[in-house]
Amino acid sequence: MELLLLSLVGVIMAPTLYVAGLHDVPNSIAIPVRTRALTPRIAVRVAAAFNALGVLLALPMGLYLYSWFEFPSMEPELALSVVVASLSAILAWNVFTYFRGMPTSITHGLLAALLGGTLAAVTVGDVRTEDILSLPWMTPLLTLLVSPLVAFGFAYVLVFVAVRIARGEDPHDVNRVARGLQSVSVGVTSLGTGLQQGQRFAFVLLVALGAAGIADPVGWMGPAYVVFAVLIGAGAWHGGWRIGHVLAHRLVAIDPLRGMVATTATSGLLFMGSLGLALPLSTSLTAASAIIGAGSNQRFATVNWRQFRRIAVYWVATPVVTATGAAVLTLALSAVV
Repeated sequence: MELLLLSLVGVIMAPTLYVAGLHDVPNSIAIPVRTRALTPRIAVRVAAAFNALGVLLALPMGLYLYSWFEFPSMEPELALSVVVASLSAILAWNVFTYFRGMPTSITHGLLAALLGGTLAAVTVGDVRTEDILSLPWMTPLLTLLVSPLVAFGFAYVLVFVAVRIARGEDPHDVNRVARGLQSVSVGVTSLGTGLQQGQRFAFVLLVALGAAGIADPVGWMGPAYVVFAVLIGAGAWHGGWRIGHVLAHRLVAIDPLRGMVATTATSGLLFMGSLGLALPLSTSLTAASAIIGAGSNQRFATVNWRQFRRIAVYWVATPVVTATGAAVLTLALSAVV
């Protein structure tokens, strides 16, 4: 039964990885394409390549996350059921939010799904609630809650610096430099996104391999990361334009200078979180908040706050829906296995 459930994990994880690439790539390419820093075709190719590279470079950090965040001890079938349920819940929610054009957090949803699934396991298995709640859930959850505020504030303040530097310069030269920096940011942000994606899915796969009793699960991660990179890169290659249209055209009116500020703030925070602090920052929340922060620091109204409130509703709904879905699916699977 363990091998059957492990196979099911692989079957569900494959489309989840593809949709993850599709869901996150707009965060790096929406503004550069909007301000004509890059053509759509070049932007998606650069983003897909650097996204895949970031996944490959994330192997050591994924192993560190696995050693730091120990999954609760439970029966192998139940642990695998939690993983299957969590991946199923996040896949369904990501597909739904993509077609709605909403830039929701995969990291936020995945953590909530794992928490919901493990809490459901308490009711059907020999698992103590105290063991689950004693795990360091608050560190990543607080990071996800605080990061949008930090991204908004950082981008808002950075506009003052950029405007002061550009003061007195020829507007055409300013726009040319800003577009050039945005072009660079596509690769940098995509690399940071890949690092984040590689960490989160490596943790899930390691939990599944360990629960299935696979000898030396760490040894399997090299080939697994290649598969991760291919699937996430393939998703990124298709651009995620439904979400990209919302970020670039329906959320804020933004010029090349402020677009450069938004993309720079996003890439900087992603690298600070993934490399410097090893924290699970959400690319979607960080990018959207930075875009709003940079776009709102202008002399005229530019932010579509109604659209932002709609996005915020999906942000709040993400952990609720994924946790509930994972809990229900865990209970259903436990009755079968």
